[in-house]
Amino acid sequence: MATEIQVKAKRNIFKSDGWKRFSKNKLALIGLIIITLLILMAVFAPLIVKHSPYISLEDADGIVMKNLSPKASGTLLGTDSLGRDIFSRVVYAARVSMSVGVVAVGISTTIGIILGAIAGYFGKWADTIIMRAVDVVYCFPVMFLVIIISTMLKPSIYNIMLVIGLCNWTGTARFVRGEILRVRELEYVQASVSLGAKDGRIIWSHIIPNVMAPIIVEATLQMAHAILTEASLSYLGVGVQMPMASWGNMLMDANNLSTLTLRPWQWVPPGICILLAVLSINFIGDGMRDALDARQKK
Repeated sequence: MATEIQVKAKRNIFKSDGWKRFSKNKLALIGLIIITLLILMAVFAPLIVKHSPYISLEDADGIVMKNLSPKASGTLLGTDSLGRDIFSRVVYAARVSMSVGVVAVGISTTIGIILGAIAGYFGKWADTIIMRAVDVVYCFPVMFLVIIISTMLKPSIYNIMLVIGLCNWTGTARFVRGEILRVRELEYVQASVSLGAKDGRIIWSHIIPNVMAPIIVEATLQMAHAILTEASLSYLGVGVQMPMASWGNMLMDANNLSTLTLRPWQWVPPGICILLAVLSINFIGDGMRDALDARQKK
């Protein structure tokens, strides 16, 4: 009983120390606040916006309010070329970006953990086959591969999540393999092997939990990459399709000289949202790397 209490106390101390190290990183805290606000904005979008992101606004005379500034339209961020409320579309677009980031990274991380664990633990032919598959995928630029697959499939948010997830697992697989090659030689793993524990139990109960900290950091940084990839695909026209709002296709809709020079309210808000989301997640990832670094634990 005493030993169990001591172990729990040590775990609580490590968790507390980890949060203290994270909280000392001001950029990480700012990033956490910003990304929390973006997530809340996405979750409570119907309660935040007054107008539909898909329906054009009309004035008292029934005229569509196209390309009006915030002051002229009476809305927070003005209207676009079809008279839709920019603020409503930016808020609903946050749902797309956050969903793509979470789901795509979930897919890629799951595949990477499974294949990396098999390659790192069993080695031999399993390691050879999986690592050669990783090398083949690495031969193609990820964005080029994603664009090709997205063009072949029907563009939709679900296909975008799937494509990004299936094209970004290689880095996680290599990372997990390297961590497992290091951990599998430690004493507690060898003790489990000598006691006759099954390979599956050793991998998922003893090895993976002890390498989850760097995996979480890697997944966090990949989320920023997934959001940026989705925005790029939507900007190129092979991602999320109109009328569904996406920060990327909002930039594509504003991609003409007159809008860029005369109507900044149509492209500045989605551009700032992409910038804030990507920077915030990168700051959080850097803070988590420092907080979970075992070398900094006393």
